Amino acid sequence: MSVRLSTEVLVIGAGPAGASAAYWAAKSGRMVVLLEKDVIPRDKVCGDALTPKAVGHLNDMQIDVTKSAFHQHHGLKMTADGQSIELRWPTDHDHPSHGLVIRRRSLDEILVEHAKEAGAQVWTGVEVTDPVVEHGHLRGCRASGTGSGTGPDGEIEVRARFVVIADGPLSPFGRALGTARTRQYAQGVAMRGYFPSPQHSEKMIESVFDLRDSSGQQLPGYGWVFPLGDGTVNTGVGLLSHHHGNDPRSIQDLFDEWLLQIPKFWDVDIENIESEPQGGRLPMGASVRPRSGPNWVVVGDAAGSVNPFNGDGIEPALNNGKLAASVIDNAIDTGDGLALRQYEKELASKYDHYYRLGRLATKALGRPGLMRRFTRLGIQSRVLTELVMRISTNLVNNDAGGTESVYEIGKVVARLIPDRD
Repeated sequence: MSVRLSTEVLVIGAGPAGASAAYWAAKSGRMVVLLEKDVIPRDKVCGDALTPKAVGHLNDMQIDVTKSAFHQHHGLKMTADGQSIELRWPTDHDHPSHGLVIRRRSLDEILVEHAKEAGAQVWTGVEVTDPVVEHGHLRGCRASGTGSGTGPDGEIEVRARFVVIADGPLSPFGRALGTARTRQYAQGVAMRGYFPSPQHSEKMIESVFDLRDSSGQQLPGYGWVFPLGDGTVNTGVGLLSHHHGNDPRSIQDLFDEWLLQIPKFWDVDIENIESEPQGGRLPMGASVRPRSGPNWVVVGDAAGSVNPFNGDGIEPALNNGKLAASVIDNAIDTGDGLALRQYEKELASKYDHYYRLGRLATKALGRPGLMRRFTRLGIQSRVLTELVMRISTNLVNNDAGGTESVYEIGKVVARLIPDRD
């Protein structure tokens, strides 16, 4: 069967960024088609922890975060060099004072259903194969439906005025239009698994900064334990791509070693992993450019929007999706062919200095020995550790004065230092 349809907004990919874009565009009254190659729900490599800022985005979308699928956490325990500090999420900002832990298969399903309820047409089990380009202008996409999801079986062509590209870190659609990752910037690699734990309802999440290479040097990354409230915890490791001679450890080896050093408090039953651990790469720090064209924008992992400080991709994805829908809505309302340039400007205003500082931090922490010295210093100072927590989760209060001024100074310094090797 061959299907052809037209829409105002085509969204490719139904992760948090794509579903957010589809929801906000549909809510503003636009015709939206959302295509996803997998059948929802499906698993994704993710730590499953949402920061308070991400919870704020869900609240803005009027998603009921009191559902049983969501488990609240009220702070972060940071562990390094045999010491731990527990930090509550800050209350001096506009976001909720709690985070959430929810499996990505559940979160994505909720977001997709929310987009559908707002009026988006959602087809899952539909793999986008290539863009439709005519006279140098993107007109839509060709796709193939498997018939296993909500989409039709057979060849599909979708014509659209505007396209939101949210097809994940590999982003084949974006690459076909000329997007590319700046390879001098660090990227992340992570692996996680689900395990039973009697502490599954704990109200703190924990990050442990004690990953080591084969020579014993501390690596630029961390292990985590995030309780899900359903009898299990999500535990795994995240590592920056190696710099300056760091041993490029196998992420599987690192994950296996991490399981043997998970803090005893969690009493994780490592012999009863729920399913095979999953791993993947994370382009981050706004490493993908361009992020927009005449009638298309790139969001989420496809845009390399993962936070370089902590590997969080959900909050930037939700923000990207909302911003993309907003600029497209304005472009349709005004008929301004240059309106999508505002997407790049808004991203630069909200994230680029922050990401630049993060890229410089990851480059520095990739130097042998520096990660260990930094964590030793930080874990001995609650003020410094709290500042690190605020910056790494992008919860800095931008009012002048106090420890926040350190962050502002850091952004100024970051602008003056070369960003590439």
